[in-house]
Amino acid sequence: MPNFRRRILKLEAQMTDTSGLVPHTQKWLEHWDRQWYLYMTDQIPREALQNSPWQTLAAVIQYSHDPRSLVGSIPPYDEDGSS
Repeated sequence: MPNFRRRILKLEAQMTDTSGLVPHTQKWLEHWDRQWYLYMTDQIPREALQNSPWQTLAAVIQYSHDPRSLVGSIPPYDEDGSS
């Protein structure tokens, strides 16, 4: 069993994305939610997300309905410029 566990840990380490986190885990989701929030609120430049996997945005959009989501806390934008 220890050999099996070691192999699983090795595979998990290989399955990380540019953040160094395992995709679709809670930590991964929270990390990318924060990154997209910072970008959407003009706190980091677009280049900061240039190499982010496209799945991050899809996951964050789904997560935005969760009260813990930073992206979900951004008020909707109307074309007339009002929130």
